[in-house]
Amino acid sequence: MSTMKLGALTLLLALLLLGTSWLVMRNNFRGGSPSPPPVETRDAKQDALFQACVAARDREIHRQTFDTIDNPDVQREVLATEKERAIRDCRALFPPL
Repeated sequence: MSTMKLGALTLLLALLLLGTSWLVMRNNFRGGSPSPPPVETRDAKQDALFQACVAARDREIHRQTFDTIDNPDVQREVLATEKERAIRDCRALFPPL
């Protein structure tokens, strides 16, 4: 083989080796494909308790709001604000597991 062909073959093998190394490091190859990120799952019982808490508080908020406030615009604002507070309070009582 001539020196020119040997040099070209060496360069080709070096580039192939570098490209393969780069792909392996880029894909975080450890004998298989990388594991997917963990999926967050919720405890169904805890979520049901949270939903029941919010529903109970929502009924009470509606009852109090409609019993004490006549203005529909004010009612809407109070309902939205109090429901947000009920959600925060119930989440504190029943955090996701």
